[in-house]
Amino acid sequence: MSCGLNFLREGARDGKSLPLPKSPWPSPQKLAYGLDFGSRAVKLVYARPQGGWGRRKLDSISFYRDYLVRVKGEVRIDWGRLGLAPPEALVATGYGKNLLKAHFPTITEIRAHFLGARFVTGLDHFILLEMGGQDTKVLYVRDGRVFDFLTNDRCAAGTGRYLENMARFLKMPLTEFAGCWQNPVDISQTCAIFGETELVGYLLEGVEPARIAAGVNASVARRALAMRRRYRCPTLVFVGGVAKNRAVVKFLENQGNFQVRVPPYPQFNGALGCALEAGRVPAREGP
Repeated sequence: MSCGLNFLREGARDGKSLPLPKSPWPSPQKLAYGLDFGSRAVKLVYARPQGGWGRRKLDSISFYRDYLVRVKGEVRIDWGRLGLAPPEALVATGYGKNLLKAHFPTITEIRAHFLGARFVTGLDHFILLEMGGQDTKVLYVRDGRVFDFLTNDRCAAGTGRYLENMARFLKMPLTEFAGCWQNPVDISQTCAIFGETELVGYLLEGVEPARIAAGVNASVARRALAMRRRYRCPTLVFVGGVAKNRAVVKFLENQGNFQVRVPPYPQFNGALGCALEAGRVPAREGP
């Protein structure tokens, strides 16, 4: 089964995307950590005592079960079990942030992703597309500030979880699914729950699963393009877990009249923004 586009390992780039520098993140000024509590995974970006940044991704449920401990009624992180020194400063964001703020300093996901994307790209004017496990955000950044944003958190279609479910339904490895872009079928159903019915219809017609996967990837790109249409800017910075889906990137590049830039480690963008906030790395003020 050929999808027409090889899935590239994290950090690999092609076409109009950003090249991967040897040291994409400058060294922090102090031992600052950033946590992004996603619906599927917890992303941690941490400053190493000897300099430079480290990053780690853990399953969300495993993190809550194995690395959060209660001490005198307070929720704390077992840094020793993670093999890390306790941070001098910590900022968190992400899924369930309202529950987290009782235990950790938090910032909004909008600010976290703005700080992370602006830091790694150095851009003052861009549209930021963040597609995670359960929602999609579009930020319009101008003059180094967030002027406006849109979020879609009411429907799972177009999110990482939707793509995972569709790949599982087609019994395709996610890496193979994420490389399918050639000759896509038309996916008209925009509901994550009923979308499987449309896929069944194509399978009954004898359509190759690779074409169906390509259609799903194309539909995700179309939903993102519809959200960013209200903003005019020649540069789209794409972050979040779905930014690792090379087919979605390909469709965005082909369907839009703008340059698509995928920073290194796009899934860690929010955690990086939190670490920057915690470490007070020099940057202009955002939202």
